[in-house]
Amino acid sequence: MSEPSSPTPPSGDGRSGGAGSGDTGGGGAGRGHEPHPFIGGRTAALRDLAAWRAGAPGAPRVTLVTGSPGSGRTRLLTGFLMLCDPGYRERVDLARLDPATVPPPLPAPAVPSAAGRTPAQVLWLLADHFGIDAARDTQVYEALDAGDGERAVVVVDVDRAGPVRAGHGPERMARELLVPLGALGSVRLLADVPRAAAALISSALPPGTVRVIDLDAPEYADPAGLLLQAEAALDPASGASAQPFTVDAGARRELAGALAARAAAGGAGGSRLIVQLAVAGWLLAPEPAPSPQAHAPATLTDVLDLHAHRLGADPAVLRAMLAPLALAEGDGLPLHLWVPLASALAGRDMAAEIAAGMLLAGPFLRTTEAETGAGTESGALIALDHPALAAAIRAELPDAAAAHLSVATELLGRVPGQDWSLADPYVRDAIVGHALGAGQLPRLLTDPSLMAYADPVVLRAAVEEVAADEAAAGQLQDAARTYLWAAPLLTRTLADPPLRARVLAAAFDEDGLPAYAQALRDRPELAVPDAPPAVTPPPTLPRPQPMETQA
Repeated sequence: MSEPSSPTPPSGDGRSGGAGSGDTGGGGAGRGHEPHPFIGGRTAALRDLAAWRAGAPGAPRVTLVTGSPGSGRTRLLTGFLMLCDPGYRERVDLARLDPATVPPPLPAPAVPSAAGRTPAQVLWLLADHFGIDAARDTQVYEALDAGDGERAVVVVDVDRAGPVRAGHGPERMARELLVPLGALGSVRLLADVPRAAAALISSALPPGTVRVIDLDAPEYADPAGLLLQAEAALDPASGASAQPFTVDAGARRELAGALAARAAAGGAGGSRLIVQLAVAGWLLAPEPAPSPQAHAPATLTDVLDLHAHRLGADPAVLRAMLAPLALAEGDGLPLHLWVPLASALAGRDMAAEIAAGMLLAGPFLRTTEAETGAGTESGALIALDHPALAAAIRAELPDAAAAHLSVATELLGRVPGQDWSLADPYVRDAIVGHALGAGQLPRLLTDPSLMAYADPVVLRAAVEEVAADEAAAGQLQDAARTYLWAAPLLTRTLADPPLRARVLAAAFDEDGLPAYAQALRDRPELAVPDAPPAVTPPPTLPRPQPMETQA
């Protein structure tokens, strides 16, 4: 599998809170025991997770971890999986922990990530992990259910499932993978899912099969742990920079208390993400010093507004800087596209504001390196620190479809000579998701060269979304329907563009669309063989239609 059996602690993980020295109440460590060294709380949830792994009497075979965005699902599972990893267990004094929170010393479970993937892709990751030799999905499920022992599977990042953001990735992952896996008696399943997916899975499986750990529910909430997270995040002994409000213990406690109280205002357990992002902003831009009364946010949008106000900036400028990152497909936006896409969305040149705005936007950003390829200007990707922050920004857009259309139009203008073979890989693949979000994907699907060069997993998922929408399916032209039935051949074989072009040309010929096939044969670099002589001349290939806002 491409994922490790147990994640290691991320550095500065924005998807939940930091560890503390202990906590009290329902989420606290047992009396006389230390809290988990990475989580710093969540004892009630850890006890249920340990019971799931042990197969304890009364522990349902399927456990779902859910909660509001930023509640700490990812960090909880990361900390739990550390204790499932034999290598990590050797580095921890387990005797200091509550024994009910420590899973038995069993082999590490399979841990595929659903982020950016289809249900079929995750299923075949499991097949590879367990050494299953199969040709069809049904054979994989049969093999998973065979044998005397149980197979432990942990599916993470279901909230980010699917190759295109505008699709229904989490719902499809729940319906097409997690429900079938949960129905297998030999699979012990744990998944990190949005609340809607938890409800779908629970209703589809027999009563008593599923336990839902909702981190916002009173029995799992950990407000004391939230306070400890805030205190640790501001403490120089835990890595915070030395500032007047961090060095002074009284000021630090007052600020942490106000922050934890406000972050808990929206739910029983509070948002670990609000604490993490607020502290990141205070430490990156410590002047003027944050005030407990004026600068403790209660929502993710409050985090943005209060940070901007404290720096004397307009919150609208910060949102305009972050908007293209909230809409970005995949793992992030290539750095060289940040300014042009922000400018397209704002309707004005954003270059100067972005260049001068790193203290303003910096607390909410992360950068990674992408693989470079033909046409790629830079391997640097920039993204928002947490998907929940991106979702909060997207939710505030006055017209999401129009925003996607602005991005898609800008990307289309960056295809040299409208030649998809020369397009930046991000442009070529991301335009598919943005066209889908704008309701304009069928208008792109008149160019067979795009079908040959775009990532077939992304394009197939997007076309399937349109085909499944009764209101939009009628807009698909014949070429798109041909692509739909040919796409499984492209995704299964991981075909390169020349092979994709050959498969598609044959499919177009078979469906009586010779003009589309000839358009692929006319591209020398694809080397598509000639078709048998036609009895009548082929019709003229329709030109790609400009994308328009739907009425």
